[in-house]
Amino acid sequence: MAEDYKPGSVPLEEQDDRKLFCKYHYKGVLIILIPLALAPMFLAFPILVFRFLYLTFCFYLYYILNLMARGAAAFIYITLIPVCGIESSKPLSISYYADIIFLCYAAVFMGGAMDTSKVSERIGTFMLGISNGNIKMLQIFLTILVMFNAALVNPTLAAAFWMKVAQAAMVELDKGGVVKLYSDEKPYEVGSKPYPSFPAAGIFITCGYAASLGAMMSPLVNPNGIIASKYGIDISGLVMITAGPAIIGVIVMIVWINLIFFGMLGGKTKADLLEGAANKPAFKQALVDKKASLGSWDTHAKATLSLIILMFILMATRKPNIVPGWDDFTGSVTCGITVPAIFVGILFFAVAANYLFCRYYVCREPEKQGTAPSLVGWKTVNNICPWADIFMLGAAVSGIVSGVPSQYYATVVKALKTDDGGPFLHFLYGALYGTLLTILAPATTVAQIAIPVVSEASRNFSLPFATALHNSFLLPTSSAANTLVSGWGNVRPYLYLIAGIVPTIIVFLTVFGMTSLLRPSIYYT
Repeated sequence: MAEDYKPGSVPLEEQDDRKLFCKYHYKGVLIILIPLALAPMFLAFPILVFRFLYLTFCFYLYYILNLMARGAAAFIYITLIPVCGIESSKPLSISYYADIIFLCYAAVFMGGAMDTSKVSERIGTFMLGISNGNIKMLQIFLTILVMFNAALVNPTLAAAFWMKVAQAAMVELDKGGVVKLYSDEKPYEVGSKPYPSFPAAGIFITCGYAASLGAMMSPLVNPNGIIASKYGIDISGLVMITAGPAIIGVIVMIVWINLIFFGMLGGKTKADLLEGAANKPAFKQALVDKKASLGSWDTHAKATLSLIILMFILMATRKPNIVPGWDDFTGSVTCGITVPAIFVGILFFAVAANYLFCRYYVCREPEKQGTAPSLVGWKTVNNICPWADIFMLGAAVSGIVSGVPSQYYATVVKALKTDDGGPFLHFLYGALYGTLLTILAPATTVAQIAIPVVSEASRNFSLPFATALHNSFLLPTSSAANTLVSGWGNVRPYLYLIAGIVPTIIVFLTVFGMTSLLRPSIYYT
């Protein structure tokens, strides 16, 4: 019997073979080597800009290379930005608790309620029945549904809802022997969650990417609403630019994930999926048994789904960009996305999962005696909450906020404007710069913080900068949707780099092309 791991003991087995040095010790070496290699940046001018860049390079290299626990790396900014004289700790601390962070917490409340009430299992088994256990059909259905929800409601909540459904579906596929849920790779940290298999990672990443693409072609949700209001342009003109690239991006995303994660090019993944396909008859029977065990929708499941629908309605009608919403009638006080999301999140804890207490008020005895717990408990939420990933998202937001006092945005735009290549290159530079920032942090945050600075410096530069903010694919911190998918599915950053490289390039090229083509019709309004 293997000895249990104890804190303080060596988490990896000892090895005398020096050839295994890189495998077992590269993280410790790089943690020291990266700051030393980048240290000459402290000698460059402008001083605050290069201090900010130094911390940013270290932060994201640690994150992408998985050199340090994400929950610890997330506090690099809040610790060292004030020390470097860039920004004081108070506004920096506030940025770690932006609206988008609390929206993630509301999504976690919703996800916990879905798991507890088995709403995710019920919808997951229904989708498996429609797709006949075919993972490629499951991906297509998820893409359509996530995009529809993201376009009408909110991309973060859409990704969270369908990610829980996808997880429940993958559990059943794993039990039926059709698709493996977990990889055989040993987790680096002892006791951590297992890594998902390539097919599972492909399904999970689909939820995050489809959410970003759905928001891209929607006039109702941000960042399109923020971009349109910043420039004073008609949002329908902005959607004309983004809708076409979004459709192309969906097709590219589906094909690319099939190539990389579903074994379309062959290899071990394809062999595993073909082997699993032989178990379809047994899986179908297991699915029938699963539906029978779930039974009809009980009060717990109905109440949970009702509150989720209420959350979606409140979010969709809060501030749609084409008609007035209920937030427009609250006077000078603005209700952000946090208000309706957290409000319904609180109701998940307040509403009873059953109505045994009604026996005190109506003349009807319950079927069985017992307690009346809430729809979700805090222990469940605490267990499924991806704390480290949400902290990383907060750090990404703080990095965008810190770009203003460090003069980073203004310095970059000023440097690019001095190029002799003319307006076309400035237009291209703006699109590339917007893509870079939205890779590092959520598009809504970049739009709110960076667009005013960039727009003041150069309008020709800022328009493609703004329309390029939809390239939220390459990192888990690129969007709140990606953050939740990464945290719940334990999808590491390097898989996002693999999955997102082609969609990012295609979406960038198509958005840049459409912005260049339609610029005269929306620019001077």
